[in-house]
Amino acid sequence: MLLAAGCARQADWYPIESAEAGPDGRTITATILTGKPGSDGKFCDEVTGTMVSETGDRVVLGVEVRDVCEPLLPWEKRISSNMGYAREYQFHLDSPLAGRPLMDRATDQRIPML
Repeated sequence: MLLAAGCARQADWYPIESAEAGPDGRTITATILTGKPGSDGKFCDEVTGTMVSETGDRVVLGVEVRDVCEPLLPWEKRISSNMGYAREYQFHLDSPLAGRPLMDRATDQRIPML
C-alpha cells in the first residue's frame, strides 16, 4: 500500500507587484516576481493559470504559479535565493478599468498602478 503524505508542486497564487493599464483601459499588464531562468532558459516557476474577476466597483487579478523544480518529497528541500526576476502577464477586461481599483487574488490588497 502506498501513502502520499504532503505532495509538493502544488500551485499557489503569487502576489502581483504592480500593474499598468493600456491606453484602452481594458488591457492590464501585471508584474510578478519569480526566480531567474536557468542556463537553459527554463523557469522553475511555471504559470499554471491566471484569473480576472470584474464587478462594477473593482477588478481582481490573479496569477497562479507552481514550482516545477521543487522536490516531490516533503522532507527534501530546495533553497532558492534568486527571487526578484520580473515577469509580466497581460489581462483583458470586458469593460475599461475606469477608476476601479485593481485587487490582488493572492493578498486581497490593492495592486499598485504604474
